[in-house]
This record gives sequence, C-alpha cells and structure tokens, in this order.
Amino acid sequence: MGAGERIRILFVAALLVAAGPLLGTYWVGLLTQAMIFAILAMSLDLLIGYTGLPSLGHAGLFGVAAYAVAVLTTAHHASWWMAAAGALIVGTLVSAAFGLLVSHVRDVYFLMITLALGMVLWGLSYRWIPVTGGDNGISGVPRLVGPLRAYYATFAVFVACGAAMARLVASPFGFTLRGIRENEARMKSLGFNTWLHCYVSYVISGAFASVAGIAWAYYNGFVGPTYLDLTSSSEAFLMVTLGGPGTLVGPALGAGAIVLLKNVMSAYTQRWLLILGLVYVVTIVGAPQGLWNLVAVNPPRRDSPRRRARRTLLVLFILLIPVATLVRGQTPAPIKIGFMAPLSGAYAQNGRDIMNGLLLYLAEVGYKTAGRRIEVVVEDDEAIPAVGLTKARKLIERDQVHLLAGALLSSTGYALAPYIDSVGIPMLYPVVSADDLTQRRRSQWIVRTGYSGSQPNHAFGDYAYRELKLRKVATIALDYAFGWESVGGFARTFEENGGTIVQKIWCPVSVHDFAPYLAQVSSNVDAVYALVLGRAALQFMRQYSEFGLKKRILLIGAGTTTDEHVLPSMGDEAIGAITALHYSAALGTPANERFVAAYRARYNKVPSYYAESMYTGAKWIAAAAERVHGRVEDRSALMTALREVKVADLPRGPVELDEYGNPIENVYVRRVERVNGELQNTVIATFPRVSQFWKYKPADYLKQPLYAR
Repeated sequence: MGAGERIRILFVAALLVAAGPLLGTYWVGLLTQAMIFAILAMSLDLLIGYTGLPSLGHAGLFGVAAYAVAVLTTAHHASWWMAAAGALIVGTLVSAAFGLLVSHVRDVYFLMITLALGMVLWGLSYRWIPVTGGDNGISGVPRLVGPLRAYYATFAVFVACGAAMARLVASPFGFTLRGIRENEARMKSLGFNTWLHCYVSYVISGAFASVAGIAWAYYNGFVGPTYLDLTSSSEAFLMVTLGGPGTLVGPALGAGAIVLLKNVMSAYTQRWLLILGLVYVVTIVGAPQGLWNLVAVNPPRRDSPRRRARRTLLVLFILLIPVATLVRGQTPAPIKIGFMAPLSGAYAQNGRDIMNGLLLYLAEVGYKTAGRRIEVVVEDDEAIPAVGLTKARKLIERDQVHLLAGALLSSTGYALAPYIDSVGIPMLYPVVSADDLTQRRRSQWIVRTGYSGSQPNHAFGDYAYRELKLRKVATIALDYAFGWESVGGFARTFEENGGTIVQKIWCPVSVHDFAPYLAQVSSNVDAVYALVLGRAALQFMRQYSEFGLKKRILLIGAGTTTDEHVLPSMGDEAIGAITALHYSAALGTPANERFVAAYRARYNKVPSYYAESMYTGAKWIAAAAERVHGRVEDRSALMTALREVKVADLPRGPVELDEYGNPIENVYVRRVERVNGELQNTVIATFPRVSQFWKYKPADYLKQPLYAR
C-alpha cells in the first residue's frame, strides 16, 4: 500500500471519527450498518480478491454467528462477551467444517458448493424452529449501548478487523494467496501446499464474517433467516466487485455505497432497484476494477488526464446520489405518518394493496384530520426484517414521524416490536397476523386492526364440524409461521368438536408445483383445508382441479386462499371453495358497498382484505388523532386513543380492540360463486364478535404453547 492510499484511508477514518456527534441518529445508524457490512465484504475479499475463490454462501457464516448471539443472549441469558466469544467460536468451527468440503475445488465448482452450503444453513435457520424461531426469527437481542456509542464501538471493531486483514494480506501468507490466485499450478510446483493455504484462507475469512455477524446481531436486535439467504450472499459479492476486489479498502467502500444508496434512494422512489442496477452496470463498464481504483494516486502512464477526470466524475456521481436526493421542501406542522410495506419483490402487490387502502381514505378526507394536514412518508421494507428495521429507524429518527403503520410479514412485525418499544412510538399493524404479537409477546406501543392468524380459523374449525358436517380433513399449507398458526387454529376447534386431522402436508413458501403434495392427499377425507396466497394460490387452485380432487373432495381453507388479491385471476376451478376471514368484498353492508365502489373507481379493481385492513387502519388513526384533538406529539395520549377509540361504519363491520390490542370482530364464512360474470366470496355465515382467544379464557389460552408446525 502506497503513501497516497494511506493518506486517503486516514482521511476517511478521520471523517468517520468526527462525523458521529455531528450527525443525527438515523445517519449514525446507517454508517454503523455500513461498517458492519464493510467487515463482511472485506472478509469475502480475502477469498475473491486475494485467493481467487468466488463464494456465494458467505452470508451463511455471517448469519450463523448472528444466530449464536441471539440464542445465547435470549434463551441462555449469557453475558455479552460470553455470547460474542461463543458466536465467534461457532462461526469459526462452521467455517472450518465447510472449508474441508470446498477447499479442493475451484472456479464455478467452488461457487456452486458454497451456494449449496449457504442454502443448507438458510434451511436450518428456517426449519429448526425450537432454536431459531423459524420464519419469525429471534427478537429481543439486547442493544448494549446507545446509537452513538454503538457507532464508535463498531468503528473500533471495523478498524481492528481491517488492520488485521491488511496485515494478513501483506504477509508471506498473503503473497502466497496471490500466487495461488494467479497460477496455482506454478505455486504447487514451487512446493506450496495450495489446498492448505486455501483452507486456512476460508477459515480466516469465515471468522471475520462471524465478527460482522456478531456486531450485526447486537446492533439490529433481531436475527432471521433472510440474513443467510442467497440474496444476502449476492449482495456481499456485489459489495466486493463494486468497490474493487483485492484491495480490502474497495469492498469496504462498496459496502458503504450500497448501504447508503439502498436506504436513501428507496425513500424517494419505488424504482430504486433500477437505479442501483444502473450504478452496478455503469461501474462495471466504466471502472471494471472497482471504485477504489478509479482515482488512483499513481495511475499508469497510459491513463490520460482526461480518462482520470472522467473516472473521478463517475465516483462523485455515484457517491453524491444520496446527497442529491436529500433536497425536499418543508411544510408546516403536519401529522406525519410513517408507512412501510413491501413495494418491490415477491410481495409487492400485497404491499401496494395495503398502501392503496391508506391513500384512498386519506384522499376521502382531503389529507386532513383534527384540523391538521396529514403527510405520509412511504418506505419499501422489501419484506425483509432487517430492511424494515432500518426504514423504521429512518422514519422515526430522521423524518420525525408521529406514528408508524404498515408492514406485511410476521417476521417483520416481530423484528420491529423491540425497537418500537425502545423508542416508545405508536405503531399500527394493519395486516401482520403473528399470534404472539398481541398475546405472549405483546407490546404496549403496538395495536393491530387486522387479525391474528388463528383467529378466523378457530371459528372456521367449529363451523366445518357443526355446519359442514365434516369429520376427516387433510391440510395443505405453506410452511411458515402464518401457515402453522392458521392450521393450528382450525385443527384445535375442529378436533375439540370430534373431528380428525388425517394428515398435515407442508409446502415450501417458494413452491412452484403442488403435484408432489396433492399426490399425498388421502382419499379417505371429507375435505382439504388449504392455506396459500399470491401466486401459490393461483397455482394450487388450478392443480387441485387438474388432479380431479375438486370433483371428489370439498376444498375449504384460510381466507387468503381465495382472497380478492388473487380471486379475479382464478377461473371456474375456484367455484365452491369455502374459506373464512374477517372481510369479503361481497359483504352487503352500506359501508362496504361505498368502500368497494370508491376503490373500484380509483384503482379499477376489487379491494382485497389487505386494502380494507389499511383503509380501516387509516380511519382508526384519524379517529385517534381527533380524540387527542390533533396533539399527536403526545405519544402516550395518542397510544391510549388508538387502543380505546371506537370507529363506526367500517367496511368489514363492527370492530373494537381487546386489552391486548387485537380486534374483536366478525368472522365471515365465504363461498366462491360467480355473480354477474365475476367471482366473489359470497358470505354464507357470520360469527359475530370473535376474539383472538375464541371462547377460551385468555389466561388459560396463554398458558398453552404458540401454534407451531
């Protein structure tokens, strides 16, 4: 490393040290994240840039250490240093074991094996529910210090790891790794044990990735399966290639650029992924050696001043994108609602339905309530818990919103809850249905206006036995928390009445073909209970008919199976299916008819329960603001109002919150019929005022374990 590079590194380090007290907590948090991922990217650079081994499973090692911290601190109440030491040992041992499997292969074979091993770790985190919490992850990892101290602690770890890795690559061992990267056959002929060097490089790289995972667990307070998946490994790979492999500093720069670009751009445009992709393309075309090598202190002679100037401008363009997006006009004293939902990725349509319900109600009231204007700050949480946490911090700490609303997945809901409690800000979940969020792990700062996953299914299990006269049922459901709780609620009341669940068939969330699962359905059942949603619901319904099951076995299920977010795309194969939920667009009440007409006029489609849930949530927020006479700055008063307010004329019918913050509401049994050329969920029975505890005493109910697989 030349003197010029040292000067640049020292300059950046000095900026990081000085920036802490000058920045708000949101920016301090983003820089903390950037340094954690910089450690991960530098650890991966030991493999990619110095040894020539491209890994697509590095996030697995990062996630193993993070899970170890979470398990040791929450389940075993270990001290922070014991948890950190234990996690480092676990992460290093896993790296050592995996290294034995991968160190003898090269190039694309190394890439594929590391990808497979990473997916094995992801599968364990997803399925080893007693330890990892499955899809819900593990929340409640204690944050040891405040944001600014965490920033400087992370900076110290970042500097220590960077210095250690720099010393390593400058050692004879590091030069041997470079030799292996350039010509392994020649290094073998010189007498070097290349397998051993690659193995040690992999183990050391995994150990540093574990350090990043430990820091992330303590910073984030939540660990979930998404930290170990292919997307996370691919993002780390991009950090290295964007910054410049074989430099250490470059991957750290790439990590910072990606973290800042993602979090800043997504606040201002839903097409931020397109912009980020453009940055990748421009960088690879204009600077194939990475950002760090763009402005070389000692450029080669053939590099003309004009070319260096163009490259310098490219760096400035990429790094100034976040700054350029910060210019925004200010308006006087609005009520600021921070809204988040997945607006990109596999759950984007569900997220847009949620947002549509919010915007429809706000448009109806002219974006005003309690004499104050309403401003909505929208964020895309990508259906990733870690992203949701980052966006929540941004909304609260930088945008200074008065309350939060939104989210879709249970895992995101669980991840947000400890942070929401720590800052003490009202949060409204319109859709997140994880049972325990308003039961054993309830929060004083969270209410929901949707439902708990088992709630409508308790009623439906009773109806299936008593009214449909079913006695034997097979269940097919997506294999994650929402599926477990929905099936669990149905099975409990159905079996208590005397019915039998003959078999439970679980399908992966990413299922593309239901044939292997439908083939398992017993012929000795009266009905099949299905829980699917989105694309999976369309595929399931079509294949259920193609297998001939529709003619022989009644199809029943959870409300999402035929919800209006997918029902218009189904055909006659859906007719006759019976499901239960707290809403149907075909509900014949004046309030719902007005809502459906307004929604159709604005969005040219039928509202789903996702849309209705946030429409109701928006009315709830407005009513609470009216109750406190617009003084939403008083968070405690606003939270009390959210819990106690009564809202009339809701599309779904009467709703009130119980003492745990969950709705007591009607549950509707619906049958799919074709009316006036359209499929609809015709209401055939109503269970009034259904509680999340069904007919059980809450104290007795809460003594039972959470519904699981």
